[in-house]
Amino acid sequence: METIKIRIQRLRRRMSEENIDAYLVLSEDFHGSEYVGDYFKCREYITGFTGSAGNAVFLQDEAGLWTDGRYFLQAEEQLKGSGVTLFRMGEEGVPKLEEWLAEKLQPGQRLAVDGRTLSVERYRKLKEKLDEKQAQIRVDCDLIGEIWEDRPAMSKEAAWELEACYAGKSREEKVAAIRRKLTEKKADLTALTALEDIAWTLNVRGGDIACTPVVLSYLLVSQARVVWFVQREAVSASLTQALRQSGVEIMDYDAAYDIISKEAEQKTVYLDPDKMNIALCLLIKKAAGRVIEGRNLTQLPKAIKNATEVEHMRQAHRKDGVACTRFLYWLKSRIGQERITELSAAEKLEAFRREQAHYLGPSFDTIAGYNAHGAIVHYSATPETDSELAPLGLLLVDSGGHYLEGTTDITRTIALGALSYEQKHHYTLVLRGNIRLAAAKFLYGCAGISLDNLARGPLWEEGLDYNHGTGHGVGYLLGVHEPPNSFRFRTTDSRDECVKLEEGMITSDEPGLYLAGRYGIRLENLLVCKKLEKNEYGQFMGFDTLTLVPFEREAILADEMEKWELAWLNAYHAHVAEALADELPDAEREWLLRETKSLGDFS
Repeated sequence: METIKIRIQRLRRRMSEENIDAYLVLSEDFHGSEYVGDYFKCREYITGFTGSAGNAVFLQDEAGLWTDGRYFLQAEEQLKGSGVTLFRMGEEGVPKLEEWLAEKLQPGQRLAVDGRTLSVERYRKLKEKLDEKQAQIRVDCDLIGEIWEDRPAMSKEAAWELEACYAGKSREEKVAAIRRKLTEKKADLTALTALEDIAWTLNVRGGDIACTPVVLSYLLVSQARVVWFVQREAVSASLTQALRQSGVEIMDYDAAYDIISKEAEQKTVYLDPDKMNIALCLLIKKAAGRVIEGRNLTQLPKAIKNATEVEHMRQAHRKDGVACTRFLYWLKSRIGQERITELSAAEKLEAFRREQAHYLGPSFDTIAGYNAHGAIVHYSATPETDSELAPLGLLLVDSGGHYLEGTTDITRTIALGALSYEQKHHYTLVLRGNIRLAAAKFLYGCAGISLDNLARGPLWEEGLDYNHGTGHGVGYLLGVHEPPNSFRFRTTDSRDECVKLEEGMITSDEPGLYLAGRYGIRLENLLVCKKLEKNEYGQFMGFDTLTLVPFEREAILADEMEKWELAWLNAYHAHVAEALADELPDAEREWLLRETKSLGDFS
């Protein structure tokens, strides 16, 4: 904490020198990424809070950090002694960051931020609030960069090509589709700044962000040109040649702002205010003849997986099912026989994944939380917190992997020994919620907000809940959290909450329950949306479950489940056994067949 306090003092001195009254530090990079490379971890540097989501504001005499329910316990611990107050977003009586700033700043005072990390939409919300107080905003200040000694270099990992046989469409087809959309919008060009959108469009992947295989870059698409602004060291000669043959020019990453603004001169530009940062937007608006705003033209096509992507995702989940099942068998057979900790368990699971063909790496850092640590929604074990596992209680493991065939994300809560009735009862409530959502049948036109209550229903009936969304979209060998599809019940001002669920969208199904200081339970499968029958009432929709890993039999109270829920569970377990049995060694196969027997037949 002394180091953090010294950094904050240095920041405040720079604020005084620049006549800045408040300084905003966001968690994003220049591309609005959820996870960021070490170069961009300014908020972590200045506060010590390591969660992926959270924004901080510094005044001369106080500071605050806003984060969501996933990180309340983690942030509370990591901010102790820093002088930074935790604001728990979404809780009653907690002001929004913009409201707090408007209350604190006086007329004529000034807020500053690095505009490359601030989206246009977020800028407008801030400005609306601060205009009411006649306060100003500067967007040209990287004060953290100025005080950050030994700042890590910007990543330049090698980019590589994802072949069309995996992507399902060529980059030429994708660019042609963007150009058709530009014609429909009566626009001349667009600039893509979100890294996943660029990677999807060009069928390239990279390693510039941990656990997200993307390349730091910008992309300009017009009717005449496609220009990829990228660090040239990251692009091999062979990939450069392949891109050129597809009509893609390559220019330096640092040239993006200048070239894009010049290309926009007197043109009609289409941009996404949720995705583009305010620094680039202001340059474009200054040069362009006209600006049209709307959803990124690649977001929905990327979220709606084509038939090739869906089939490969099924293959990825079979491989992942083998790895996870082998891990469960190993853990169950070794617990109490050898020393196993949260970190060593996570490392063993990763080792099983590495044995699978075409495995590329984790899709996020594994969460392995034993007993009380399982109640911390996004707990991350460290050598200091690494709990040793014992043959009692619950271990929550949330993990995922990237394969050439796609991305996985799975959570299982594992009984390491005998459980109490309360633990089994809570586990069964969460399982019932998972099943109810997976089994949903609904008319086309529903968004995830229409279905979230199915997963929460069994918990709500007992006055229980969980403080996170029920599900998020998942990319194809891209971000494990991919908008716009999701399951959540809270209404917000986000345009994503009303996005229709389309055939091919892949969304997680992960209800949970967290009892602080005791244990946490979360059960997560990935679902792919599909069409069912169509009749006079319209097109009915449903889901297929992609994840292939058994649930914890020892934690299930079958007599507390409805008959149809139990039938669904037995059918799911039979499907898991059929899909995985022939891929497992003898001991693991026998264990899986026992674990997946019909509950009524198990002894």
